[in-house]
Amino acid sequence: MHYFNKLIVLLVILVLPFTLFAQIVPYDLKLEYRENPEGVDVKKPRFFWKCKSNESEQYQTAYRLLVATSIENLKSNKGDAFDSKKIKGSASTQVEYKGLALKPASKYFWKVMVWDKNKQASNWSETATFTTGLFDAADWKGAQWIAWRDNDEWTKEWWRKKEIEEQCAEFRLPSYFGARMNMFERYHFYHDKPHDPAPLLRKSFDIDKKVKSAHAFISGIGYYELYVNGKRIGNSVLDPGWTDYRKTILYATHDITKNLQDGTNTAGVMLGRGFYGQLAIDHWGFYKKNGYVGQPKLLCRIKVEYDDGTVTDIISDLSWKITGGPVIYDGPHMGEIYDATKEINGWNEPGFDDSDWENVNPAPHPGGELVAQLCQPIRVTKTFHPIKTAGKGSYGQWFDAGTNMSGWVRLRIKNAKKGQRVNVFFGEHEDPLSSGQPGRLQQMAYICKGDAEEFAECRFSYKGFRYFQVQGFKGMKFDLEDVEIKYVHSDVPQVGQFTSSDETVNAVHEICRKSLIFNLHSIPTDCPHREKNGWLGDAVTGMEFGMANYDLAALMTKFTRDIFDTQDEKGGMAAIAPANHYRNGNSTLWSSAAVHIPWYMYNYYGDTRLFEKYWDKMMLWVDFSWKNNNSIEKDGMFSEAYNDWCPPYDKTYKGRGKPGGNEVIASMNFYLVLKRLAYMADLLGKSEDAKRLHTQVERIYTGIQKWAFDKEKVEYAGLKYFDEFLPVVNILALNYNIVPEEYRSRLEKKVVDNIVIDKDNHLWGGVFTVHSAYEYLPKNGYADLIHKVLINETWPSFGWMIKEGATTLPEGYKFESSDIHHFMGAVDNFFYRHMVGINSDPEAPGFQSIILKPNFIKAMYFAKGSYISIYGTIKAEWKKVNDGTYEYKIEIPTNCRAKVLLPNNTVEVKSGMYSYIVKI
Repeated sequence: MHYFNKLIVLLVILVLPFTLFAQIVPYDLKLEYRENPEGVDVKKPRFFWKCKSNESEQYQTAYRLLVATSIENLKSNKGDAFDSKKIKGSASTQVEYKGLALKPASKYFWKVMVWDKNKQASNWSETATFTTGLFDAADWKGAQWIAWRDNDEWTKEWWRKKEIEEQCAEFRLPSYFGARMNMFERYHFYHDKPHDPAPLLRKSFDIDKKVKSAHAFISGIGYYELYVNGKRIGNSVLDPGWTDYRKTILYATHDITKNLQDGTNTAGVMLGRGFYGQLAIDHWGFYKKNGYVGQPKLLCRIKVEYDDGTVTDIISDLSWKITGGPVIYDGPHMGEIYDATKEINGWNEPGFDDSDWENVNPAPHPGGELVAQLCQPIRVTKTFHPIKTAGKGSYGQWFDAGTNMSGWVRLRIKNAKKGQRVNVFFGEHEDPLSSGQPGRLQQMAYICKGDAEEFAECRFSYKGFRYFQVQGFKGMKFDLEDVEIKYVHSDVPQVGQFTSSDETVNAVHEICRKSLIFNLHSIPTDCPHREKNGWLGDAVTGMEFGMANYDLAALMTKFTRDIFDTQDEKGGMAAIAPANHYRNGNSTLWSSAAVHIPWYMYNYYGDTRLFEKYWDKMMLWVDFSWKNNNSIEKDGMFSEAYNDWCPPYDKTYKGRGKPGGNEVIASMNFYLVLKRLAYMADLLGKSEDAKRLHTQVERIYTGIQKWAFDKEKVEYAGLKYFDEFLPVVNILALNYNIVPEEYRSRLEKKVVDNIVIDKDNHLWGGVFTVHSAYEYLPKNGYADLIHKVLINETWPSFGWMIKEGATTLPEGYKFESSDIHHFMGAVDNFFYRHMVGINSDPEAPGFQSIILKPNFIKAMYFAKGSYISIYGTIKAEWKKVNDGTYEYKIEIPTNCRAKVLLPNNTVEVKSGMYSYIVKI
């Protein structure tokens, strides 16, 4: 029996690491989720700021926002682009620009002031900036796509090679051709006419006046590196992000003002293949003739604005020069070879003699709309040395990074002779060359130039690995200090922190977090080695817990577009994104990410724009799914290509194999999708769609009860007979509120009995089971049970994974496939939402209104978590004072409120720090 014994509320004045102030102050200004972003091409961008105060229960009652075209105007409080005037209300996120039409390729300055609860005005915030991108084709000032080879000749040679590869293909992921070869075998397969190296392009131009500002707008696909006067611009890698280039092409904007000099300047670009023209016949059909295939190409505009107001544009045109560079072979799956003997010193600097370089050729437009890359780019985020090495000499040297990860290595090679070769093999197994490695022979190769010291490092491919082996010339030896390991992933800010007294819980949290971040590479991938694909079922369960750990707002805005880029004219969507019509329409379960991810965006950030932008496409998909996936004979049952991915069952399970249940899982998920869409239709005022969706909710609910529910047994089952209680469909039914109220308690008991008695404290299910079980059960009084299930050290469980040494989440409950998939990381929701209790308010999403509902786990002594929301940092922690007594401490950001749900008591509070003593 839970009861509330004593409540002590301690209001504590915030101790802040900055000068005390008299009232509320706005800070952390952002536009479109980014701080001082470059190249914004949203015509009505949104503003965000947080508020802070040394006074509790403070909140914003009004604001005034100024946007100016110059810093002088802003300092004079002249919002010549936009002056909101005084706007009443507490809104400090999703504030839409309503000023004069933004000009392309221009810089703007903005600031905000707010009024507090006492109607006292704050000082102006610090100044924030943004530059606009290019809004339409005319803004590129005549820049054209350029490439190395004549397109007809390149195309003919490309498909000649592919015809040969198709005759040599074998089924082995990721590549049907070349998967078992080392890098040099792959390169020399076409010894008579190898693939072109990564091209180098250059263009010189003169500066004869004082420069006010200079920006480069650039898209090099698949990947590019930009140099100005010999210096690399920016610190992003694998740029731009992967898209379906037929639909969307990302470009980046770089401020190069400080890189220009008086007189002659030179822009240099190195291009890589990336996912545009992959050197692989792959399972997913990217290589096919109806896909996006082309040689590396460049589109670029450099805008130079002078103090006198005049402008010069340097554009990609046929005046650029081009040649092959030292990256002689590259592909995201096949790896890369860097031939240092082919380096061209000074190629990207003024004064270089390029008379023997070729002229570029015009290249066909890839087809996609040019869109600014507003998500965080991929970067190297951490560099460290291996923890262990073994083996030296001609047989190679082995290294252990200490954890599964995504990225690459940098080798310091000493005293090599010119032409000597080094090849690095990456893998998850201790022997990186052993059979069954995910990605099969992930590699990086290097041909030495013969210097006393030289460095080998990836440029245009990343790897998923823990172990790697370096093979090379006789006498080659590396100390640990000679080898740098680099984390490489989308550089999204970490916003969540969690720890507890239970080391297994902490370890599970860490493998969830790491699996997520090492699968972010401009899209959320399934794994960073074998496939590198944006599997949408993984995103359905992974991006929700991902948002609790990382700021994914900008990245998921980009990825939502990727998802809808897979949609065909009938409305069907693929199972992966980007895609080349891969299994379009075969899975409502996987393609439902098109609705679930915008829903997570709404709950975490209060963002409705994705629903507004893609509403018609969402409804087209709904109509397509009813027409093509709904069963004619059993209305409300949806055909489904996938299922509860990677459950413990296998084909030998009790002689019966996997249980199925695909159609029921898909139908229950589609019910949830329809409910969320109906809610949004009501919210957005789409009355006709709302009426239709509410009707469809009832229709599919009726179908589920008729075809999947057994009233006598009080359980749901798959359409395929399986004489055992099936946790997944029953847990989904409970979590999605599908169970008729008269049966709920009995079905809940059957679920619990299945876990506790039938399966000896194990949750028997895959990714969707985990997603719902760790949500529903803690919310309904079973937090202690779910903790016990989680830390169980016998198979199948998360505790078993930790005991077996997992550093990231495997694909399923065995280490037989990939060891770094994030989709079962939904267990992490349990720690944030139901252990320390940090939740958004379902009636007012976005975390300005917060629900705090902790579960005090009897077998633990403390749990502590925090989440940096778009309104500020929320903190919650509890610790055991003595048996049955706990202290619960919380911190609510300024301009926010919270409802604290404690056993038999509810407290409503505003900003501040509070402490409660609870006896249970």
